[in-house]
Amino acid sequence: MAPSRATTARTGIWITLILVLLGLAALVVFVRSRQSAGRVLILASALDDHGKDVGPGMETLLADCMEVLSGATVTHAATLPSPADLLRLSPDTRLLRFAGRRSGDQLAMTLEWNTVDRVRSGKPWTLDQPGQQDPLRVVRHIVQTWPLPLRFRQLDALLPSSASNFWPLLESLSIRDDQSAAADLAASQRFVEAEPRCATGWAVLGDHLYRSLWVDPLQAGIGLNSRTHHAFQKAVELVPGHPRATFLWSMMLTDTGNQSMALQALRDAVRLRANPPDLYLGIAYASRTSGLLEGARRALARRAKLLGPLATPSAWFAETTYLYLGDLEAFGRELDRAGSLRQDASILFYKGYFALLQGHDAQALNFMRAGSDPGMIPTHFRDLCRVYRAYLEGRSTDGLVELREMDEVRGKLHIPDGEWTFKEAEAYAILGDADRGVDCATRAFVQGFSCAAWYENSPFLAKARAHPRWRTLQRNIRERQAVLEGSFPPSAFEP
Repeated sequence: MAPSRATTARTGIWITLILVLLGLAALVVFVRSRQSAGRVLILASALDDHGKDVGPGMETLLADCMEVLSGATVTHAATLPSPADLLRLSPDTRLLRFAGRRSGDQLAMTLEWNTVDRVRSGKPWTLDQPGQQDPLRVVRHIVQTWPLPLRFRQLDALLPSSASNFWPLLESLSIRDDQSAAADLAASQRFVEAEPRCATGWAVLGDHLYRSLWVDPLQAGIGLNSRTHHAFQKAVELVPGHPRATFLWSMMLTDTGNQSMALQALRDAVRLRANPPDLYLGIAYASRTSGLLEGARRALARRAKLLGPLATPSAWFAETTYLYLGDLEAFGRELDRAGSLRQDASILFYKGYFALLQGHDAQALNFMRAGSDPGMIPTHFRDLCRVYRAYLEGRSTDGLVELREMDEVRGKLHIPDGEWTFKEAEAYAILGDADRGVDCATRAFVQGFSCAAWYENSPFLAKARAHPRWRTLQRNIRERQAVLEGSFPPSAFEP
């Protein structure tokens, strides 16, 4: 007997329902794999290159590989966390340390893997000894055997094609300070000319050019026609969403007033790899300077969640998102955390600035005096500390002279950084020059800083807000911020 139409229909409905459920299950698996690609803590390790330690460069290369190929969350620590800190870490966090040396162009390397759970239980580390061989084969071996999923197959784009170029790449990757980066520019340029398909080389060149903006900006150029922009763009063309290159590129774009392009690049990267913490630091920076404060707040929360209990403040800048949100308590906590790691001129300036906001003038003066020390860096924050020190010591005329000189020097350097220019606007206003305060605030807006909340609420800018030209500036700031809010709502960066 042929089945009835009702029976056939019911069978079709059940088949459809089963297919839908299977599809949903597959989607859940995909989303979970995307959001839990693994956590890796790389411990500071040494790698001897004829007496030079290029261990930091190998750490960076391995971190790039893990972020790009597996979408992992990679963090770093100087030493194995204490037993108390291990208890705070996720049990499945993977730990990695290595040792190695160069022999000719070959690499002899030993790696040790473990998990937090196994270390807590006193279990031994897993030893991996690829043996002495071509360093490119060593890295390929590491990627093929590491305890992480492989979601992207782009390893060749992360490595040079020639083993002889591996060691210069590690040496450049090991550079951490601006002066050394600027001095390495010629070598970085030669590398990309020899290895034009290596995204890591282009990211290194972009990093060194970006750092040189503060040392020798003529080498790097400014904006979208600069060598810096081109280098990062090449890295991201070779490896779309390359986390480290995208983060540094977004910082450079934000500093040069191109927040919309920065946020677009970050959004594209997060859609591919949702777990590298630095991407969210870039989102917070570009967002806060655009006035997208809720997006910045969420990005910082996401970064903190990814980094976990051992999270540290950014080494790039003081985190002003909480200041612009009006959450002075959170801003103060962030300053204390940053100050526990370093006491440079930028941290001392913001500590003095924060004390002034609270009406603690004597305390503010102490911080500004400390930040004014001739040996302090960064030098532009040291000079700004001197301006505020003059104000607090009742020497407003001297402060204005110093501020105008500093403003003239920075103008010649052609480094926009609208958020910094806004700080100059505040300084002009508190020193009594409201006209120059509005000029500087307008320049800050032109340079990309459009956080309406802080333009309108900073107590240091009060005299400028009474100026006849203020209303036009305020309207322009609000209009730009509204456009960016429409293009980049907080949900645009959700994993």
